[in-house]
Amino acid sequence: AVVSTQSTGHYYITNNLRMNWAQQAPRGSPPDKGSFPLDHFGECKQLMETFMACLKENNYNQRSCRVQSREYLQCRMDNELMTKEDLDDLGFKGIASSEKSDNSSDDVT
Repeated sequence: AVVSTQSTGHYYITNNLRMNWAQQAPRGSPPDKGSFPLDHFGECKQLMETFMACLKENNYNQRSCRVQSREYLQCRMDNELMTKEDLDDLGFKGIASSEKSDNSSDDVT
């Protein structure tokens, strides 16, 4: 409760009100997707830089950089910087990594 002192005209909040307000503070929950740890050790830095360069070269058109995006997310999953998920479920169905497409041309006999 708010208490007034007649002599000074000051108001103060009692401890009961402070305690109740703190107990009733809303609790937040993290988002299901879109939030993941930073890459403090730079495990995927090269792939991130390649992806960002691709975006810049293509006027930030994400569709032009889907291979780089896929490789970056795969690196993050491999290094436990985000939850492992099937890349097809993340919208990369039919998008092969550049490593797979580079190796497939070597297999021709």
